[in-house]
Amino acid sequence: MKSATVLAVALSAALLLSGGALATNASAADHSPHAVHQHGLPRVDVSGHEIVFNDSTKDDPLFGVVDPTVLAMATENYINGNDEFAGRSSVFNSPDTAHSMPITQNETAEIFWNQYFAQMAYYDVNLVRIGAADIWGTEIQYQAWQDHNDEFTSLLTDMCKAAESNGVYVCLVLAGSQEYPAYQFGGEGSVFDTSSSAYSNYIQYCKSMMSLLENENAVAMYDMFNEPDHNNCNANYWHGDKQAFSNWASAVAEDTSGSSTHPRTMGVAGLGTLFEWSRDDFGLSTGDVGFEIAHRHYYASAKDSSLFSQPEAWADHYGLPLLWGELADNSVYPLIRHTYGEEAIWNAGGQAITSMVLTGTDGYPYTGGTLPDPDEPAYGNNNNNEENDTINNPEGNNSNGSLNTDQGSIDSSEKNESKGSSASLAVISLISAIVIAIALFTARKQ
Repeated sequence: MKSATVLAVALSAALLLSGGALATNASAADHSPHAVHQHGLPRVDVSGHEIVFNDSTKDDPLFGVVDPTVLAMATENYINGNDEFAGRSSVFNSPDTAHSMPITQNETAEIFWNQYFAQMAYYDVNLVRIGAADIWGTEIQYQAWQDHNDEFTSLLTDMCKAAESNGVYVCLVLAGSQEYPAYQFGGEGSVFDTSSSAYSNYIQYCKSMMSLLENENAVAMYDMFNEPDHNNCNANYWHGDKQAFSNWASAVAEDTSGSSTHPRTMGVAGLGTLFEWSRDDFGLSTGDVGFEIAHRHYYASAKDSSLFSQPEAWADHYGLPLLWGELADNSVYPLIRHTYGEEAIWNAGGQAITSMVLTGTDGYPYTGGTLPDPDEPAYGNNNNNEENDTINNPEGNNSNGSLNTDQGSIDSSEKNESKGSSASLAVISLISAIVIAIALFTARKQ
């Protein structure tokens, strides 16, 4: 073979290698960091003390926020016809952000939910603990389930579809009570009394709700009851009887077992007048009652890593993952994110946090206008075009809607992606040079 021919073949091979790799990189760059919707969200499950996704662990933890009002307000608007609640939530435009979120007066629930979860994705939130926190929200959800079942089911499925389209999971809270008496679910007696009709109706409602959404991968887990150990409930019902509470929680776990393949948890405060700071009390409140995921709420300003590592160790002892279902720094009011606590939890091997607020997050509150539908290719991708820059950085700042340092930022993600592309090109260049050198050497021998 002539030298020139050998060289031409070598160069052609090198270019083919390089071109193929470059095409692959260009294709990858078209995908959004939140473009999980293109392939569907993997199903969340539990294996021992690990939260798994399609039976596999992943490096990215579940991080998000609590929204105890948005489902009730959407139900009031789209089912009960009370349009004063249109577009409202406790995270974005009431009370924390002075009505700045552009999701008011949406024509349909589908449009509303798409904007809502697009906003969550903007902050790299991938889990929202959403649903009833108190009697008000519980009654709205229960009555909608009972009186407008088809419409409520449609609202919930729209919520799940929009969440999945934006790469966000939901932890659906089925009931709650920060006051006493707790909601009676159309029955008699206390829902905390397993012999009452209130309890029977509550269990029937929970099992039905879990069945309705069995096929929705956006449901990461069900939260069966928010803070049934609240100080008000303890003062008026439990009266300091830890074992009685534990027996009731275990009954809920047993009576709803098998109703869904989605894991379950119960949003206990775990601290207050009923339970103390100890592994035994952790077991009585959440670790040893029969749910698949343990739970703890924590409000403080302390910067002591043991306050976060110990509950993680307690959960490991009981063979469960732990959801920090509410977490906030209460050194100021309104509350802000407990960024120290978040970092300490991740360092202790934590897998799931839903902050009580997004206040304190870089770029919050968002004021950039309506976000594109997730099906639009411009949404959240990393192509450095003007349209994308406007979406990710509407005010021309450097936040890019990123969370604080414990969560990383869109900027850093883009830098890592760029580094990966550069490394790929370097390898390609090296391979090309070797191919050419071999070809030239062969040509000289000939």
